[in-house]
Amino acid sequence: MISHRLLRQFIALAEELHFGRAAARMHIAQPALSHAIKKLEEYVGVELFARDRRGVALTQAGQVFLEQTYQTLAQGELAVERAQNAANGSAGHLSIGFIGSSGYGFMPSIIARFRDNYPGIDIRIAEMPTLEQLEQLENRQIDVGILRTPLTKKKDFLNLRLFARDRLMVAVHQDHHLAQRSELALAELADEPLVTFNRDKVPASYAQLMSACLAAGFHPRIAQECSQVAGVICVVAAGLGLAIIPSDLKSLMHPKVRYIALRGDDKHVNIELSLAWRKDDRNPVLNSFLASAGALSTKN
Repeated sequence: MISHRLLRQFIALAEELHFGRAAARMHIAQPALSHAIKKLEEYVGVELFARDRRGVALTQAGQVFLEQTYQTLAQGELAVERAQNAANGSAGHLSIGFIGSSGYGFMPSIIARFRDNYPGIDIRIAEMPTLEQLEQLENRQIDVGILRTPLTKKKDFLNLRLFARDRLMVAVHQDHHLAQRSELALAELADEPLVTFNRDKVPASYAQLMSACLAAGFHPRIAQECSQVAGVICVVAAGLGLAIIPSDLKSLMHPKVRYIALRGDDKHVNIELSLAWRKDDRNPVLNSFLASAGALSTKN
């Protein structure tokens, strides 16, 4: 194995083509440099320099060796830089899970800012409901989740950070008798068939809907259950029911669907979006993501 010091001594002589100047440049005695170059040539097995009374010149083999030496040292410096970047969280990999509704509101802003701040990080994102995110966090398949809170069950291995607050709204078919209203009270939906997120796949959203309806004085009439946001909107567009969904889905336009605000400031109408990550996660990139996302937080 050739040391980097020896390679730098070789470069100094190749650039100076004078043992005295190269030795002074490397802060060593000239005999020591001559001995080092001789050892290098013995190791390589060919002459790298032609020596005569007129001075020193690179041989053809020496010229090729010089080009490769430049590349070797540059790769070593790049390896050091990348290792340092990985340690300080400015390079590496981050896997992110997000709920579908956040993809129409907060999630793109979080990711865009993070990519602007840390372009050297490889980001992998996957849409999945909160329950699946919790499973993947527990199994270390993702580093951080963007999900709805509060959780139906406490997870002691997780850190949770409230990121943003949102409100529920009502999605109705354009021909529904409520479609022209600008706002509704939740109690006005007591007799309406509702389209909900699946209670098994999206338990937090389902539980929140049930709590909100019960707080408004009625038990919801559930007509359909869907596991994805797009499915809920499509069922509403088919005229099979109304949906109570996060208002950040207003950007998900459908020609047959109207969105109506819910009246009041009841806690059941307000919803939360949070970031979740393992307490024992040691990925430095995670801290960079949390710092970047924190600047966009609207929780207050």
